Amino acid sequence: MTNNARLSALLAAAMAGVAAFWGGWTRRWMSDDGLIVLRTVRNILAGNGPVFNAGERVEANTSTLWQYLIAACAWLTGARLEDVAMWLALVCTVAAACVSTFASGRYWFTKGGAHYVVPFGILIYLALPPARDFATSGLEWGLSLLWIAVWWALLVAWAAPDRPTRHGMPPVGYLLAFWCGLSWLVRPELALYGGVTGIMLIAYAPRKTGGILAAALPVPAAYELFRMGYYGLLTPHTAVAKSASGAEWGSGFEYLWDFAGYYWLWLPLLGAVALGWWLLVGTRGRRLAIALVVVGCALAHIVYVLRVGGDFMHGRMWLLPLFALLLPVMAVPVSRASVALTAAVAVWGGVTIVRAHPIDWEAYQTGEKELGIVDEREFWTLALGRELGDPPRHAEDFLGSKLMQNWEDALQDGIDAEAAQLNLAYVSADPEIYKWFYRDRVDAETDLNNLGLTAYLINLGMTSMNAPLDVRVLDTVGLATPIAARMPRIPGGRIGHDKQLDPAWQAADSGTDLDRLPAFINPLRAKQARAALRTPEIAELLATSREPMSWQRFWANVRYSVGKGRTLTLHDDPGAYLDPATRKAIRRGEDPGESGTQIAWPVTVKTANDPSE
Repeated sequence: MTNNARLSALLAAAMAGVAAFWGGWTRRWMSDDGLIVLRTVRNILAGNGPVFNAGERVEANTSTLWQYLIAACAWLTGARLEDVAMWLALVCTVAAACVSTFASGRYWFTKGGAHYVVPFGILIYLALPPARDFATSGLEWGLSLLWIAVWWALLVAWAAPDRPTRHGMPPVGYLLAFWCGLSWLVRPELALYGGVTGIMLIAYAPRKTGGILAAALPVPAAYELFRMGYYGLLTPHTAVAKSASGAEWGSGFEYLWDFAGYYWLWLPLLGAVALGWWLLVGTRGRRLAIALVVVGCALAHIVYVLRVGGDFMHGRMWLLPLFALLLPVMAVPVSRASVALTAAVAVWGGVTIVRAHPIDWEAYQTGEKELGIVDEREFWTLALGRELGDPPRHAEDFLGSKLMQNWEDALQDGIDAEAAQLNLAYVSADPEIYKWFYRDRVDAETDLNNLGLTAYLINLGMTSMNAPLDVRVLDTVGLATPIAARMPRIPGGRIGHDKQLDPAWQAADSGTDLDRLPAFINPLRAKQARAALRTPEIAELLATSREPMSWQRFWANVRYSVGKGRTLTLHDDPGAYLDPATRKAIRRGEDPGESGTQIAWPVTVKTANDPSE
């Protein structure tokens, strides 16, 4: 690579970095889902472990490395968690843009090849509003992009023709193998990229198989064993809640059109494919192999997103495979064709940026349109009563939600009364008013009173980050709630939110006095649910996350993770778990679920080092 070539690639990378920073900074924000990550970080820093609620070992975040990266930086800096997450995501996104663009420039600089490159594919990516929105948001998208970018850079280095090799393995190959091993810990679907790359490395250097595996496997294998023993699962809990193994092709194609159709994304992609194909003509060996691996993994990733039905956030799940698909053409050699296409992409990008992605807020407010796929940033901005361009950035900003109108007062009242549960009630339609109220604890001696004050809401982030760590915060769709996660999917439900924990189950899994429930909850059904919690199948599920950790519990969880942990689905009717005698006792007014197999243990919640205190 000549000095001119290196300077050209560096200049292209710098341009990409500036564009990524400006795009992400001007649209910086915090999502409700991002706050979910920060609740786990609070527990890590306080000493309660990598859990969402102290005393319940649930891995509520998809990215393992993201939560630990935020925790480490927050511990070092002492800064607000929301600010740490925002800056980390933005820095990762900028670094990903720079690294991927420079690596693409390097890819095209072969002996006798071009000496100058121009940014191309990165312009397509950054023009899209979701790409700039998820440059922050509190979620792991920036880290995921950085992993993909470094993966590409290492592939390019591995394929460089001037690399010294022995038995077909350049030294950078072992670093690449190690990086591939981390894929599973960044996001589970990135294991596709890491796994295919590992197979390629072994195919090119079969005599180095042992070294490749020794570099790639120890870190992810060690964490996977920890996950199995600590959480009782093979995957993050989010995969169970969202039933990621299910097939929802129709929703997937609807999700694709919602993204690609509105922006006419197929136009610049056709240009990118044509340009990439033309540039690759005559390419051989490892350089061709890595291009095929990159494109093949991206296409397989696209098929995966289609199969699972996409997502409820506009464009989010398409960002990673799109970024990967564009890697070979992030920067391209200067020629008449490339300059013309770059100019066309710049025009398309300008139109896309100005046109943005509108949200029909009035349709949601009037009920004319149900929540499906939404522009999450703009949705939350409007839902919190804020002006467009002023999105939420901190946890307290979410107190403006109509669902949080009296949250702080009700929370304090519930704590003072040593209540069992906080619940949200719909009070008025005009004006639309919701209010939180607390429910009293049962007077009987029961292990259920080991469960702290419990609040349920589908929006898990804004409640949990506006509550102390000794308040148990759960959701109704299963991200942090094992019982909800195992409920059957609602046919035709909103992707990612197509499970629902009935209020009877919610009341049952708390210390609530079931004889003093509000009218909208059937006390007989609630008592059936509480009794069902003690039955062997559900009690075993609860023990995996609640029984105090020991070597016996750890290995029992390992066995559970490869058995029922993979397949268990609960019946939404609690009566299906009960024998006739138990059902008869409930009809007599008894609450047999107050005793039996232990399902709740005493918990000591540490709060001294909670950065939100």
